[in-house]
Amino acid sequence: MITVMTDKIKTLDQISYYKFLETIVFYQLTCSCGMSGCLIGHGYYNRSIKTPKGILILSIQRVKCKHCGKTHALFPYIIVPYSQITLEDHLSIIAAYTNETSFAPIMEANNFIDEGNIRYVLRQFLRHWKERIAAFGFSMTDGARTLSAQSLGAFKRQFMQIKRSFNIRFG
Repeated sequence: MITVMTDKIKTLDQISYYKFLETIVFYQLTCSCGMSGCLIGHGYYNRSIKTPKGILILSIQRVKCKHCGKTHALFPYIIVPYSQITLEDHLSIIAAYTNETSFAPIMEANNFIDEGNIRYVLRQFLRHWKERIAAFGFSMTDGARTLSAQSLGAFKRQFMQIKRSFNIRFG
């Protein structure tokens, strides 16, 4: 996985994702094997993401390393790998939990997030992330981009990425 730290993608839809891909200079990307300039396009796969407008089926670009043969997906930092919920929604759920406020505004803003999703996000946060970010002194109030960059730097995973797949930060 390669997470690109860019603010060029404001809304999450297929057109914005394609425009995001146009901003990436593939020869500047580095593979997990350490080689640069060897990644080439290797197709797409579909990914579901829960947005206020509905469940978005996003075609995610894959790249393949000509040197080692590994493949990587290209994500903007607003997508949490292996989750259908955006990073902003993860942060909203965690903030409501921390501040002991209602989750109703989150579910009203995105009708596709339900109580089960909220319980899952909180369980994963408490089990995998709460102590880690506290130990490293990360602040939940610094925003999604900063928290994402800090998590990728310290843990080689996007914030709230549960699977231990190696994730490379770009930008």
